[in-house]
Amino acid sequence: MSPLGEVRRPLFAIAAFALLLVVLVELGSGLAIGGGSAGPVGSLAAGVPGVEPDMIEGVDAESPPGNGIGYLVLVDGFLLFSIGMLGLSFIASQRLYGRIQGIVTLVVSFGWLLWSLVMALAAFVLLMVMVGLFVSAPFGTIAYLAIWGSFPKGEAATVLGLLLFLKLVFLGFLMFSQQKFLKIVALMIHVALSFVLQLVLGLVHGLLPFVVVSIGDQLIALVVAIVAIVGSVFALISSLPAVVNSIRVSKSPRQ
Repeated sequence: MSPLGEVRRPLFAIAAFALLLVVLVELGSGLAIGGGSAGPVGSLAAGVPGVEPDMIEGVDAESPPGNGIGYLVLVDGFLLFSIGMLGLSFIASQRLYGRIQGIVTLVVSFGWLLWSLVMALAAFVLLMVMVGLFVSAPFGTIAYLAIWGSFPKGEAATVLGLLLFLKLVFLGFLMFSQQKFLKIVALMIHVALSFVLQLVLGLVHGLLPFVVVSIGDQLIALVVAIVAIVGSVFALISSLPAVVNSIRVSKSPRQ
């Protein structure tokens, strides 16, 4: 960290804590947002040719919360890991940090890649189910509306607002702790992606017609997972030279 100069550790700690809160809010977003009922399915069938309300009378469904906010943790969680590794470099000896940094990054990146792949597959399958139901009128559309027709936009906007505030706190204190952090290109790209993906998610929630907000939310969740996959692969490849150097040093008594 010598090229960066002196880091104001208390301010850096506040930045890291704010980012930790971001990840915790995203992990708990399902509880915060909750679901919303689309109402009795029979009422949705009113006026649909070939469908009588008494055919599905009494059937009801609770629409699950959207996945978009929860999937942001795939990007922000790895950002938290990167900040944690920066923090470790302040308290550990440079010799120890140099030996473990590449190996830890390699292991975490590989695990994150597998997790992101699984999440991307799950997001894709669910998106296909939602789109398939929506375009399969009349029964499929009715089923879609019953399950995903009511998206909790108000609750989601509140959570996104809180996340944006915490991310601004994180970025501000990170910059105040050491302005040269802004020159770390990979870190700043990661931060920018975190902001952009969240802002796009908020626009999708606000601009799409109400009945297809759930589809748009799920699409953004898939995009976030794909971004996380690409980022994990990049981190994995970038860690290989450090791992090789660490192995070489371990084999050389003189070094």
